[in-house]
Amino acid sequence: MHFIVLIAAAWWISINQLDWWGYLSLSIVAGNISGLGINTGHELGHKKGKFEKTLAKLVLAVPFYGHFTIDHNQGHHRDVATPIDGSSSRMGENFYAFVCREIPAAITRSFKTENIRLQRRKQDFLCFDNQIFQSYVISTILQGSIIVMFGLQIIPFLFIHNIFAWLQLSSANYIEHYGLLRQKDGLDHYERCKPHHSWNSNHVFSNLVLFHLQRHSDHHTHPTRRYQSLKSYDDLPSLPNGYLGCYLVAYIPWLWFYIMDKKLLKLSHINGDLSKVNLDPRKKMTLIKKYQEYN
Repeated sequence: MHFIVLIAAAWWISINQLDWWGYLSLSIVAGNISGLGINTGHELGHKKGKFEKTLAKLVLAVPFYGHFTIDHNQGHHRDVATPIDGSSSRMGENFYAFVCREIPAAITRSFKTENIRLQRRKQDFLCFDNQIFQSYVISTILQGSIIVMFGLQIIPFLFIHNIFAWLQLSSANYIEHYGLLRQKDGLDHYERCKPHHSWNSNHVFSNLVLFHLQRHSDHHTHPTRRYQSLKSYDDLPSLPNGYLGCYLVAYIPWLWFYIMDKKLLKLSHINGDLSKVNLDPRKKMTLIKKYQEYN
């Protein structure tokens, strides 16, 4: 479906003289649909079977995001809810600043992780066994073929499509762990990820569209559990709306901060203690002054 949507949208643009707003709108819609494809790749990439992992590489090739599975499985799930995780947003960090930090960090971490794996196998980074490049090759063939078939006018479409697909993922990452922080033990190691280190929601429409992604605490507790088996619990950090509604709020920073900052500080395991919050270091002093009445 995701391959068909991308090719069909590109074909439609190529045979019609669209105004700039029509060109832009179709590019964004196609990108948002491919963003859902990243979520499909997320579900498939967590599975142990080779067939499903291969399908993950295929669907992630559509928006040119083949590094995602390695970064997410081996990076995000290890570092989640810590300051070193590029995919965990910090209190006081707006969505746009997060995107500028998260996307480069994901690419960098995935390349480093895959390079370590290949070095252990005594292989060069530039080899066919590189799992990132396997997906990138499919992306290059797919999008290169689209340019050949429909002309150079399709390049801006592909660029906008890719960016908005990536922003779908960034939107989810932004709201899933906002401000939540794993504490360190006596050996300066982060505690094990616990259910209260993820924000959750249980709205029907978002569940259907996103394969129960918003039952996020259970996903981090059982990463290989299939989406239809993920459970929802009432006593965990809960978002004020479904994922799609929270995306819209997140795009308006002052509104997101107004709703979520106090909600974060009122969580039972935080109880107003900013030392238990993953703070944006650039906003740390401002946040301490603003919310000092909670301490």
